[in-house]
Amino acid sequence: MMAMSCFNKASGQMAFDTLTLDQLEIFGMQQDQASVVKKTTMDTLEMKESNNFDLAGLLAAFSPVFIKSYGRGTLATASFRGTGASHTQVLWNGFSINSPMLGQVDFSQIPNSFFNKVELYYGGGSLKETGGALGGSVMLEKKNEWTNKPAIDFAQAAGSFHSLSTTAGISIGSKKFGSDTRIAYRSSKNDFPYYNTAVVPSHEMTQTNANIANTGFTQQFNYRLNRYNELSLTTWNQWNYQDIPPVMTNVDKGGGQKEYLKNFFTRNTIEWNWHKNRNKLEVRGAYFYEDMKYKLQNKPNDDSTGVVTLIDSKNRSESFFGKARYSREFNHAFILVAGTDAVFNRINSNNYSGIKGRNTVSIYTDIVKDFKKRFRLNLLLRAEMADGQLLPVMPLFGVSYRLMKNEQFYLRASVSRNVHLPTLNDLYWSPGGNTKLIPEDAMETGAGLNYRKQFPGMTLSTDINVYASRINNWIQWVPSGFQYWSPQNIAEVFARGLEFSFRVQGKKGNFRYHFFAEYAFTKTTNESPAARGAGYEGRQLIYIPLNSANSFLFVEYKGFHAGWTVYVTGKRNTSLNNEVSDSNTLPAYMLNNVSAGKSWKLKKTRFELRFKVNNIFNVSYQAVLWRAMPGRNYELSFMFHLN
Repeated sequence: MMAMSCFNKASGQMAFDTLTLDQLEIFGMQQDQASVVKKTTMDTLEMKESNNFDLAGLLAAFSPVFIKSYGRGTLATASFRGTGASHTQVLWNGFSINSPMLGQVDFSQIPNSFFNKVELYYGGGSLKETGGALGGSVMLEKKNEWTNKPAIDFAQAAGSFHSLSTTAGISIGSKKFGSDTRIAYRSSKNDFPYYNTAVVPSHEMTQTNANIANTGFTQQFNYRLNRYNELSLTTWNQWNYQDIPPVMTNVDKGGGQKEYLKNFFTRNTIEWNWHKNRNKLEVRGAYFYEDMKYKLQNKPNDDSTGVVTLIDSKNRSESFFGKARYSREFNHAFILVAGTDAVFNRINSNNYSGIKGRNTVSIYTDIVKDFKKRFRLNLLLRAEMADGQLLPVMPLFGVSYRLMKNEQFYLRASVSRNVHLPTLNDLYWSPGGNTKLIPEDAMETGAGLNYRKQFPGMTLSTDINVYASRINNWIQWVPSGFQYWSPQNIAEVFARGLEFSFRVQGKKGNFRYHFFAEYAFTKTTNESPAARGAGYEGRQLIYIPLNSANSFLFVEYKGFHAGWTVYVTGKRNTSLNNEVSDSNTLPAYMLNNVSAGKSWKLKKTRFELRFKVNNIFNVSYQAVLWRAMPGRNYELSFMFHLN
């Protein structure tokens, strides 16, 4: 991460000429204080602490984003501010990696080691990058550092339940050329013991049919044609396999259930950047391909021949992207950004009646004006057309104000409108798809205070936000009259809440410390006439905790370091029934992870050895109803960096 990039964002200025600086680590999540919306960037320490994790682990530990996990190493989805998983958009190098079929992303399949920049946009702020993110968006990028020094990274971790993780990378380059190669491998049998409370009598069991294996690599080439033009090519290829273990209620029923998901994807991008004086032009293209297979097979309980249940789903998707963005900084702190995006999706699935697709084109303009370095206005307009149908215009209007001239103390507020299209599964799944669905429509407001204070050897920052969002035509799958479920525009969801974070970090002599704590209050209810008639109006939507919190403490002294991470997840409804029972409400839980290690340097090589204990108090919990989760487990890792 370059120091200049953070400075320029905070000051509202645009830097187009690239400077080669010595790399330094910036600790503390970087908050664009003058921004009219909440936007944060994960820092290097937090990403390093989660290097052997997937993106789900990083966001669960260091953000208010709620991660819904179906088990260790299996499906994990993200929810911003009480919205659904499909309302979270994930962009890699500016392109959405959300499945056009499901509209979601499995965060357990995204290795942290593939990226050195992770940004979060909350609420309407996501309109700056994409439409449809009613809750928020996650931006992933591997920034080239244009260094003449070759670098090699390697990390090997081994842990409980036959778990292995290997990551490696090599970067080489010159003033004109850069190459970065990353590989990642992770596997686990996940044969952990757990206490099954779904059977009578309750007893300890071992998780079965839970193997995972993920292998992937990225390759990035950068070429600087001259001082004004840069070209980059990037490819991300990955093979994933997940056995899906039976739920607790089924493990003693026999039948030899076999359920698994495997997929391969390739994501490829090309980008040209031109920048001169106060002007910048970006032109990008991409091609994504994914082949996904899901299979479920059950046999009779008496071990006789035959099959009771067989689902064999085969899906292939292709996506073509084109993007262009122009930005110019005028005098008097006035910035104009304009761009256009085009996406073409094609799906070949045995769950659809024929090949289906969607063509989407959008244009947008973003205007930012600063007044006397204390007051900022931001107006953004985004228009989108899907399959020839013009969607409602999506505007964002926001203001920020520096409350004290000599202090970094900012007030911000914004209002926006966002529209989310039905997924292709919503429209075309057979049986049940509903081609008459209309887009979900959200009106969002938010306000926040941000304070940052620099002391000798210490930095303190705090941020508080409140928000409210009304989402009309929310799509729900409900039972139909034909013995299958079908999606309908029936919900009117009101999401509101509060987010608070506090950070302090510093250094004194050989001692360095970093402390972070965050709390989120999230209230999300269905206020539709249908909910009122069914008696669950005002009841918290399923799998959205009313309260959640996390914290992280890191200390280091002369190469010795220790970390302590705490996750708190409040109780969650698993149905809209007002009755409180084990099958309708999951209890709250708190997890504690601790780590200790030593780093040292020999000539040009930096080494690190770390031991970690996850769930140190051996808490028995369920993130999703009747899905087993591991108790106390261990991990030993070794890393080195050569440059």
